[in-house]
Amino acid sequence: MTTFVANAESKNGGKMKRCAIYARYSTDKQDVQSIETQLMLCRREVGREGWQEVLCFTEAAESAATIHRPGMKALLEAVAAGGIEIVYADAMDRLSRSQADIAMLFERLRFRGIILATRKEDRVTPLHIGMMGTINAEQLSATSETTRDALVRRHAMGKNPGGSAYGYEKRIEHDANGERIRGLQQIVAVEAAVVMRIFEDYAAGLSPITITRRLNAEGVPSPRSGKTSIHPLGKPAAWTPNTLTGNAARGTGILNNPLYVGRRPYGKQTYRKNPDKGKRHAFINPEDMRADVIEAPELRIVPVELWERVKARQATLMRAPTSQATAPALPFFAQQRPRYLLTGKMTCGTCGASYAKSGKSRFGCQGAAKKGPTWCGNRLTIRQDELDTRVLAGLATEMLRDDVIAAFLTEYEAETRRLAAETVNARPEREVELANLDRQIALAKAAILKGVDAALSSRT
Repeated sequence: MTTFVANAESKNGGKMKRCAIYARYSTDKQDVQSIETQLMLCRREVGREGWQEVLCFTEAAESAATIHRPGMKALLEAVAAGGIEIVYADAMDRLSRSQADIAMLFERLRFRGIILATRKEDRVTPLHIGMMGTINAEQLSATSETTRDALVRRHAMGKNPGGSAYGYEKRIEHDANGERIRGLQQIVAVEAAVVMRIFEDYAAGLSPITITRRLNAEGVPSPRSGKTSIHPLGKPAAWTPNTLTGNAARGTGILNNPLYVGRRPYGKQTYRKNPDKGKRHAFINPEDMRADVIEAPELRIVPVELWERVKARQATLMRAPTSQATAPALPFFAQQRPRYLLTGKMTCGTCGASYAKSGKSRFGCQGAAKKGPTWCGNRLTIRQDELDTRVLAGLATEMLRDDVIAAFLTEYEAETRRLAAETVNARPEREVELANLDRQIALAKAAILKGVDAALSSRT
């Protein structure tokens, strides 16, 4: 969330440095008041320094493991737009715990002559980036390891180590001391009936698309229907074929979840974030890294006989694996589908769903194709070459008009002059800062080599 603050006048009539404040807490289990506390402490220091707060960015329940967060993106956009001289936070780990991300943020700010400062580290220097960045990254790694170990122990005790799959919910019980017992689950009867219906329909020969269209037509709530909708037009979540089929090798998708027959596996896959996009990708773990399957007969929804029928049908429909002789193994990043000129840039004007490949050379609404007419009635498709021609023609006629080009050049020249002026004005200060840093680094190196206190070395 971004907050704009009204301009304030300096008490002594001098020019006040314009400051943007950033605050964040990690998960929805943390106290929401954490942000208010951070803002209060930061604003107190900003006031003491005599700076002027012009922008405020806050993020709730966002991890610092990646910089691809809405609030951080808004901060970077504000930095690029100009008008900020200081970025201030409670601590460096509020901004990021990734060494690469915090270094990138620092370099972006330094390039534009913007000071990065925190309440705990004061003015951030390259030494802070190297030392604190390493410490924060190690803390993040240690926290991840501790969390994973705790989940493995919970699974070994026969309890749920993660979230609840469709058909289940948390069961609330307390021990003799009144403490809640974590990891207990129970069956949700209404959802369990839907799971049974899906398994029976699939075993009877219905396709996943047919099943999901029927569920959507009848208004059956989907697994994500109770969560906040991220649909651009505000539509509720709906059933999709992938909700049912998932990935058989990873055990995802309703038709592949062994918990429905009372077996709870754990550790089949590991998630790692793509540093370029911040999105998680799943990687299958080798057998020796997986936990033993725990029996949970009290959570069985689907009879074993029905489960076996579904697995048999999946086996008959499964494509034969391509031999290594004809298609050698490729790394993950090379296994992506081909991208075209407008891939990922088109949405349906009726339902807001993605307009993607629908056949060999045509694009169509994925909402209508996968979720059925009750979700979207737009069945129009368009050839890829016709679509490319229309878009490129529009760019040539609309974006290359003389008035549009003139406006672009005017803005480009103004921004170039502004950046040049900022660089020139900030250069003396940067040169003094660089000289001081070089001197501190030289003293630190000398102290390490001599085995003496750097402060004593600086006085000799």
